[in-house]
Amino acid sequence: MRIIDNILNLLIESIRLRWKFFIFCLLAVYWFAALQLSGIVGENFMSPILSPSQTSQQNVVSDGIEKVKKLIEQGKKDFSLKRGLSLIETAYAQEDNITARSYIVFDLESGDVILEKNSRQRMPIASLTKLMSATIALDLAENDLIKVSEKAAGTDPTKIGVVEGQKMATNELLHAALMTSANDAVEVLEEGIDNIYGEGTFVWAMNEKAKYLGLSNSHFDNPQGFDGKTNYATAEDLAILTHYALSNYQQIAEITQKDYYFLPEDSRHKQFDLYNWNGLLGVYPGVQGVKIGNTREAEYTTIVVSQRSGKSLGVVLLGAESILQRDLEASILLDAGFAKKYGLSPARISETDLKAKYSTWKYWR
Repeated sequence: MRIIDNILNLLIESIRLRWKFFIFCLLAVYWFAALQLSGIVGENFMSPILSPSQTSQQNVVSDGIEKVKKLIEQGKKDFSLKRGLSLIETAYAQEDNITARSYIVFDLESGDVILEKNSRQRMPIASLTKLMSATIALDLAENDLIKVSEKAAGTDPTKIGVVEGQKMATNELLHAALMTSANDAVEVLEEGIDNIYGEGTFVWAMNEKAKYLGLSNSHFDNPQGFDGKTNYATAEDLAILTHYALSNYQQIAEITQKDYYFLPEDSRHKQFDLYNWNGLLGVYPGVQGVKIGNTREAEYTTIVVSQRSGKSLGVVLLGAESILQRDLEASILLDAGFAKKYGLSPARISETDLKAKYSTWKYWR
């Protein structure tokens, strides 16, 4: 009993000496509860620090999910693929020894599928991911000027060498992302948008856009196209995305047609020489882009569009063994598509034609 009495005496003495502190705490609790009831302070005001993934989800939800969805869910999306042609086209493609793991040849006007192989198979797509990233950048930060962070400057290649502390416009970064496939440029775009709307918004918006377009076999976990178990698409989905991007975003259509773009040094950033790594630009008749890619798991990938005699065809090709094989097989598929659908003579691009083009690239090895 004496021990209990001693403890009680110590507690009473402690309260007597610190009575002002205890009253302050009681008043603070009462004041905070009143603010919560009035709606001035949210329930999460005093919540523990969240993990990055939790923070990402919460930020996207709490900082304007409806605003972001409204911005990304725009543009015409009435394009669909149609399969009604003769099966002869499959034999035509096999006859030309196409080794890529997956491809689709489609008409950009009618949506007719002319040739295909494993076009509904989910596959890693490498930097073809950046086509979706470009649409998100234009939806959420079309006219922004974004400061380069240390993280962005240290992003893994392919890169153009953005410099920490310098500033670049969205249009400049899109030229680097779509032409030179610059991962550091895409990182700048992602960080700029996440800083405005909340961490994780950029990738979340990519997947929301995929749902909006009905790309049921596509998912993104990074905006560059780095290999990952949850970063994939199908040739079929990419065909739909290609039509959507070119039809609704004039900047994307214009940038992807350029063979070279020069960004001079100015007060904001250093000089950049931007080459388009699409080997068929200026080689195959009427080629207008769109995007190339390469990673260990995806191998070599491409999306290419060509207009001949007023008719536009697109090719999505995934899993080629080399740059040369990628571009050569894409040209063969274009030839087959134009011949089958419109009776046009083949361009018959050769390895020599492609190697001559590659030799013009400043950084080609």
